[in-house]
Amino acid sequence: MEQKNIWAIGGGKGGVGKSFVAGNLGILLAQKGYNVILADLDLGGANLHTWLGVNSPTKGLSDFIEREILNIEKLLIPTKIPGLSLISGAKDGVEIANLKHTQKRRFLSALRGLDADYIVIDLGAGSSYNTVDFFLLADSQIIVVIPEPTSIENAYRFIKNSFFRQIFHNSKNYGLKSVVTPILHKDNSYNVNTPKKLIDYLNKLGGSATVFIEEQLQLFKPKMILNQVRTERGQLVGPAMKAACSKYFNLNIKFMGYIAEDESVWKSVLDRKPLAVAHPDGVPIQQLKIICADILLEETDGAAKNNLLSQLAL
Repeated sequence: MEQKNIWAIGGGKGGVGKSFVAGNLGILLAQKGYNVILADLDLGGANLHTWLGVNSPTKGLSDFIEREILNIEKLLIPTKIPGLSLISGAKDGVEIANLKHTQKRRFLSALRGLDADYIVIDLGAGSSYNTVDFFLLADSQIIVVIPEPTSIENAYRFIKNSFFRQIFHNSKNYGLKSVVTPILHKDNSYNVNTPKKLIDYLNKLGGSATVFIEEQLQLFKPKMILNQVRTERGQLVGPAMKAACSKYFNLNIKFMGYIAEDESVWKSVLDRKPLAVAHPDGVPIQQLKIICADILLEETDGAAKNNLLSQLAL
């Protein structure tokens, strides 16, 4: 593979299973023969090492960010899964939301320099600028949501913030930063408070603004995974959210599928054995295998896509 692929797993709300999805996707990719790195960016509450059955790391990304460790490769922790390494967030006290501009640039450069086919990033909870920036950086942007009102609300907010942030970053390439910046303020006088209104406003400006917004709509195509589904009604949440994003946001969100709630998931956490290893033939992992294969297929089909987001001027 000539270029590594970065998958970022986000969603805004904690407790929706981002670590479960990120960890098992990493394992499934490694089982396909890829060299994979799992990066735990939940710096204030890193737990992927526990879930993978790895002893509590003494060093992690927080040490790299604070320059206690200068070479990020020294943070790579081998796991029991062939082809899979871990970078832990390690100690508490350093939040991704508090990263400085220079820290973020240094981290992103180091991350892309690692020797791996895939880097799967487990983002922390919330929709801070830095969390969203790391989400936008990825080649595959994956939102995890559960069929509960608070999770759904937070997912919509995460999608909105991510789109607005992308527009902010890329507007200067079209000489539109002075136009875009005022209308992205929360209390702007343009009554632009949703992606749809932003899209309509820029289209009405015409010219380069219209070309710009059309390009951004082509670039912004996050994927959604519905997790912890208990009922047939719950299964409908994913397609319903996709439809709502299209109708009310004018955004195309790709619904990849759902993962059923299963007791084996909680048992694997307690046993410190990843579900893809402990119960590879169980329903949740079989569902995630299909999702993983579909993401890989989409990447193959869109290999020629020029991902401008990977060059964000963060």
